[in-house]
Amino acid sequence: MKELTPLSASRIKKAETCSWSYWASYKLKVPDKSNDGASRGWICHLILELLGKEKHFPKYDKVILSESIYSCTAIKKVVHFYAKKLNVFDDDNLALIDTMTMAGLHFDFFGTKRGNTSEIISEQDFDITEEEGDKLYRIKGFIDKLYFYKKDSTVLIRDFKTSKSVFKGKEVTDNLQDLIYTLAVKKMFP
Repeated sequence: MKELTPLSASRIKKAETCSWSYWASYKLKVPDKSNDGASRGWICHLILELLGKEKHFPKYDKVILSESIYSCTAIKKVVHFYAKKLNVFDDDNLALIDTMTMAGLHFDFFGTKRGNTSEIISEQDFDITEEEGDKLYRIKGFIDKLYFYKKDSTVLIRDFKTSKSVFKGKEVTDNLQDLIYTLAVKKMFP
């Protein structure tokens, strides 16, 4: 089987937005200089992953009760360490990290709105090559959380969004990342 370039939502979006940027990133391998938003998002994702682990549930409780991730000394140290390293250690960025992380924690963080979960998987990566009839494709990605519900045999796919902007238009009704993630989950967990 020939080597296929993996399709991911971010690759496709970059190609649609600017073909030169796609070529520079994925073909020429030009390093991407990260911006404040990407750095903040990376830190928020890290904290969300940490607080989703059972051993950190007491920290989660403390943060939820106080309405700030900085109420927990351990979390504050982690955020400050990476914020300094990623050059986002200023009052505005630190406030945005707190606000965006708290938004993620308040949005059905444990997937319980649909009922009891039978299993939760964090940080599920995938690289799937499929041949269906005359179609050959490869999809690749990383899912933040999967919540499995045995009662009605469903899976909730959660991707933490730490951007200030809300999905609009086509991103809401025809979300490519959602479609790729749904296909991947169907292939990994039939």
